Amino acid sequence: MSRSRCDSRRPWKSTVALVPVLLACMAACAAATQVTFRYQPVIGGVSSVAVAGDFNGWNVSANPMADPGKTGVYQAVVELPPGRVMYKFVVNGSQWITDESAADFSPDGFGGQNSVLIVTDKPVVAGLGSTVKKVEAPKAGLRRVPFRFKPATPVQSVCLAGAFNDWTVGKTPMTAAGGEYTVTLLLPPGEYPYKFVLDGSQWTQDKAGEDGNVDDGFGGKNSLRRVDDRFAAIEVKQGDGEIFPDGVEHAQGPGEVNNLGGGRVQFTARAHRDDVESVDLEVFGGGAPVVTPMSPVNRDKVFDYYRAEVTVPASGAGYVFRYTDGGRTQYLTRKGFAASDAQERFTFDAAKFPPFTTPDWVKNGVIYQIFPDRFRNGSQANDPDFKEWYYRGKSGAEPKGPIDVEIQEYYHLVKDWSNNAVMTQCPWTKDGRDWMAFYGGDVEGVRQSLDYLKDLGVTVIYFNPLFQGKSTHKYDATDYRAIDPHFGTNGEFRTFVSEAKARGIRIILDIVYNHSGNTHWAFKDAVDNGPKSPYYNWYGFRQWPLPEGWPNVGRSWKPSDYYECWWNFGDLPALKFDLAHSHAEAARFEDTTQVKVNGPLVSHLLDATEYWLKEVDADGVRLDVPNEVPRWFWKMFNQRVKSVKPDAYIVGELWGNATDWVKPGVFDAVMNYAFFRDPVSKFLGMGQGTAAEFDATLATGRLAYPSQAVEAQMNLIDSHDTVRFLTQVNGDVSRLKLAALFSMTYVGAPTIYYGDEVGMTGGKDPDCRRTFPWEWQQDPQRVDLHDYYRSLTRLRHAHAALRTGTFRPVHASGMGYAYVRSGGGEDFLVVLNAGRQPLDIPFDTAAWGGKVTATDELSGKIEAWAGSASIAVPASSGRLYRITK
Repeated sequence: MSRSRCDSRRPWKSTVALVPVLLACMAACAAATQVTFRYQPVIGGVSSVAVAGDFNGWNVSANPMADPGKTGVYQAVVELPPGRVMYKFVVNGSQWITDESAADFSPDGFGGQNSVLIVTDKPVVAGLGSTVKKVEAPKAGLRRVPFRFKPATPVQSVCLAGAFNDWTVGKTPMTAAGGEYTVTLLLPPGEYPYKFVLDGSQWTQDKAGEDGNVDDGFGGKNSLRRVDDRFAAIEVKQGDGEIFPDGVEHAQGPGEVNNLGGGRVQFTARAHRDDVESVDLEVFGGGAPVVTPMSPVNRDKVFDYYRAEVTVPASGAGYVFRYTDGGRTQYLTRKGFAASDAQERFTFDAAKFPPFTTPDWVKNGVIYQIFPDRFRNGSQANDPDFKEWYYRGKSGAEPKGPIDVEIQEYYHLVKDWSNNAVMTQCPWTKDGRDWMAFYGGDVEGVRQSLDYLKDLGVTVIYFNPLFQGKSTHKYDATDYRAIDPHFGTNGEFRTFVSEAKARGIRIILDIVYNHSGNTHWAFKDAVDNGPKSPYYNWYGFRQWPLPEGWPNVGRSWKPSDYYECWWNFGDLPALKFDLAHSHAEAARFEDTTQVKVNGPLVSHLLDATEYWLKEVDADGVRLDVPNEVPRWFWKMFNQRVKSVKPDAYIVGELWGNATDWVKPGVFDAVMNYAFFRDPVSKFLGMGQGTAAEFDATLATGRLAYPSQAVEAQMNLIDSHDTVRFLTQVNGDVSRLKLAALFSMTYVGAPTIYYGDEVGMTGGKDPDCRRTFPWEWQQDPQRVDLHDYYRSLTRLRHAHAALRTGTFRPVHASGMGYAYVRSGGGEDFLVVLNAGRQPLDIPFDTAAWGGKVTATDELSGKIEAWAGSASIAVPASSGRLYRITK
């Protein structure tokens, strides 16, 4: 969600911790060592490189790197005190990259690694041409590591979240005894950031028990636990008859009991890695128990995870888990492990675990994201003319010189559709970027392109905001119930939706209820009339009246001194859902018993949403920065949306692990940045990391959410908030094809950002929002890429196995990755080579009787394989085979 004149999405490391910076500076004065950081980007479109770390508060501006010789190698020299520091390279202000040649690594808390440097009294080079010495690996083996927490006030539950369990809430519950919560994990030596999570939402630092701490990226601290020889060593292996119970619990959380509907329930259990030979599920519904073997589905640094899907009687049932190892059997019950399955069984009741259904049309769809102003100008009659009140004094004659975009605006129409340079070579802004350039794209343009989209294989259009607003992006709504007049009218959009559906294309609307625009009719009424306005308390005013001349104040001023606004951008006043708390505080409350609900505002937003679903017949909503809105509102939102249209799609823009949000009564899915876009960009796009790491991240994402949500995830490789994928990979079309192949054959809804299918490029916003090149058919390379995308969408639509079939990795080694999708009586093998050299990737045909026919679905070539086949895959490419006996 990048929207303001000078806004771009803030990376998680952007918070400046002043105290650590001051301390580092003081220490440097006493004794400093010269550290030369060097980095050579592997992507194109690089405008800046910096080094950020705990030595500068993770500030992307503190230590910029320069390339004066134009050799492609960026460098910065920093004086640092001796000691241990963490760092990353930052490209274009937002892409945080680990230095793979570092001395050591430490989890960054978001699924990646911070690089670690041990500074001594001798100068050193870090990065390209590194002269650092690698830190010796700690002794192998596991350690028994206890965690303890005593809350200051009563709580209902406490769980542990950290790098060891992918920061998943509820994955590691803690047991209460005598007012203290405890859990013991078996961990390999290393360093682990973590926090305690109270009542599912309150993240708390372990100040009493931590070995150290690091910035959490949100103005606070993560605790650190250093696992070393202080903790007792323990040996875990299969077949020894020992089943270790530490931390093995079943809290019946959303990730452990998943009601699929129709009487089918999915159960998940865990055991320590490589500790047991099997785990079975026993269900008691009257009579003898029904025993179902559980299949391993994932593992992290601590546990192996097992799943089974069974039919449970409508009246409910009891159940336990049976663990077997070395001839010994133990049962996991409500009271822990027991020798018998007759004691303290868990119970399943549909009233406690309501069904969680997600829209089938999403699981079977191909999503196409459109930024309306830049897709197609279908009607010049509605082109922006800037006659609305909010453009007064902000359009017309071009500025005569540089302008301060914090207090000055210049909105203008670019009449040359193909002139994208305007957005990055603006003569009157400091950095050359222009967020105020309109091109005239509209709903009519999309309507004229419906046949193009249908032919491409698109079944869902996700629109960036269409609501009336001052900006090009429309995240600054002026009216939640009106299409921007320069996109069309409500009636025209209603007709468009009807025509799209006639072609089998559904519509998702982008909604931002975290804030409105400062041009919103309610905000303007409040500004004009102050406390007398019925809408004054829809916003968090701190003082009134606003400065003279508003909205054209004409001098530097701080809107946040007058009202709460998103990230201090005055154009985006925050909506006040809770009359008892500030906007920043309100988001942490789970239910309405803890707050004072702003009824008129809530009703207005829910009614507006119903209008688009019921009257206009949209089928889904994408929710902008929903974590900054109270969750109790989203529960109300879910109830209203599903009551109007039960199969409507609710997808949230959450960039990290969103297990707290994807569950019954909240969201169906999220934009899958954490478990799709990020690993795809790193491995398939940049050729970094390994297939094993790639597979582990994907598996974590499939386990983090209920399976029906995994199938409905919005799997994107780029968006209006990111650098274009093709630019990120330095124009390497083979890398884009590789990512597209994976996207169209992986679990979830593949999402195309408009123009990727014809090779659109673009750097950080607004450059990633260029106009669609409708002359694409004149360029053979664009035509070839378009045809490739179209062939992939047709294969996906033709074969259920590629949409909702089972997913089974069969190879993950080095830079080679392969998996099988099965369903509808068909099997497909996808083989990917993310490396820069050709690979021979093995495939065992034993599961098919030792002999198969492999049909390359992209080339038509047919091969006979027997035994262990070897598949030759060129660098940066992939293959899709249909496997038959």
